[in-house]
Amino acid sequence: MKSCFLKPHPGDLKVNKHIPAGSFMLLLLLMASCSKKEEVRQSPPVPVTVAKVELKLIPTQINTYGTIMAYTVVPLKSLVGGQIVKAHVKSGQEVKKGDLLFSIDARPYDAALKQIQANLERDTVLAADSERQARLKEELHSKNAVSEDEMFRTKAVSESLKRTVKIDEANMDRAKLDVEYCSIRSPIDGKAGDVLVDEGSVIKANDATLIVINQIKPVSVSFSVPQFHLNQIKKHIADKKLDLQIKAQNADELPLRAELEFMDNTVDPNTGTIRMEAGLANENERFWPGQFVNVTINMLSEKPVLVVPSQAVQPSQKGNYAYVVKSDMTVELRIVEILRSVAGETALSSGVADGETIITDGHLKLVPGCKVDVKDPNGPAGKKTEKK
Repeated sequence: MKSCFLKPHPGDLKVNKHIPAGSFMLLLLLMASCSKKEEVRQSPPVPVTVAKVELKLIPTQINTYGTIMAYTVVPLKSLVGGQIVKAHVKSGQEVKKGDLLFSIDARPYDAALKQIQANLERDTVLAADSERQARLKEELHSKNAVSEDEMFRTKAVSESLKRTVKIDEANMDRAKLDVEYCSIRSPIDGKAGDVLVDEGSVIKANDATLIVINQIKPVSVSFSVPQFHLNQIKKHIADKKLDLQIKAQNADELPLRAELEFMDNTVDPNTGTIRMEAGLANENERFWPGQFVNVTINMLSEKPVLVVPSQAVQPSQKGNYAYVVKSDMTVELRIVEILRSVAGETALSSGVADGETIITDGHLKLVPGCKVDVKDPNGPAGKKTEKK
């Protein structure tokens, strides 16, 4: 009855002259009876699940953010000037190494090549005749038919013409290159960006960028990690045990494994981090240059630590805590210190001991010292608490 649990204020217990003495005594007896029932009543055991504290190795996991970068970026410029007569590529097109992208009017360069070729042929003939004359003058000099000075002048002209032929050959090679440069081809496999010039435009040599080609198979991932983990990362790199995984943000796909390819040679003094780059195959083009990704680095700890299920540790104003089940099936609240959490497990530095039993579910109904009913068959004493 609700009235049984109402305890009147001491001032209200004064005998009212209008209330009969017998009624007042009856009221006192009823209150005493209700008080005894409250003392006898006990709360039932709280149903909980438990787990054992384990001493084992747990990975050190570093979670950070990274940016996808094209593995190779090539801004194409023309090596010769002239008019673009044909653009063979479209914006965003996938290109292969050697694909023709632009054609520049090659007629001026063809004409220059023909002229140089003609000069080469002329100078070759002159050099051959000069060499013949030099041999003849040398024979005549041996017979004292010509002076030594005339012989050397003839040899000098012959050697000069030979050098002229070599100059013509070099000029012809350069002219051939100019003709070849009129056909601009892709130097890599990749994805074309926006076409920055139109057909009919006149361009200068090595001036404006025509298009940018990005290699996206593979890609690079740029990220930074705190310098605190530097020595441990270097050790895992040396042992080839560094587990590096990349996952797109807000994506359901599984993370992909990447290989660390670069670690900067200095720590950034402004942020206390060190920059790294990893290579990713990206065969299905899941990642795109400029995209933000989640980067996870897993490293094995060097010594065993106390490990509990993550749900066993709860936050409070005084810090993180866990409930420990004692041998009498009552619980004790312990303040714990967290080292790290990985894949549903939390490593603790203090607060619990190896082999102790902790609560993993049912915290909301617990108070220190209350009885519990372990639903886990692996709980204390190895069996479930019997219910009557």
